[in-house]
Amino acid sequence: MTYTVYAILSAVIGVLLLFMHKDRQDHRRHVESLQEERQKLLDRIQAPSFDHYKQAEVKVIKAQKEEPKREGDLIPV
Repeated sequence: MTYTVYAILSAVIGVLLLFMHKDRQDHRRHVESLQEERQKLLDRIQAPSFDHYKQAEVKVIKAQKEEPKREGDLIPV
């Protein structure tokens, strides 16, 4: 009888720990997305003008598009 109670309690604790782990992962993802959004807003606010901000944003997008091309050009020897 006591072994059954211990097994049930262990299972419940395991499920609760798994739920807490998944909840923390979701929370971390949410915090990371908020930090990215905050950084974008700070960049926009601190830019001297909207044109300056847009030019910097376009440069970043172009740099991200060029990176995969460079990796594809590498040939293993």
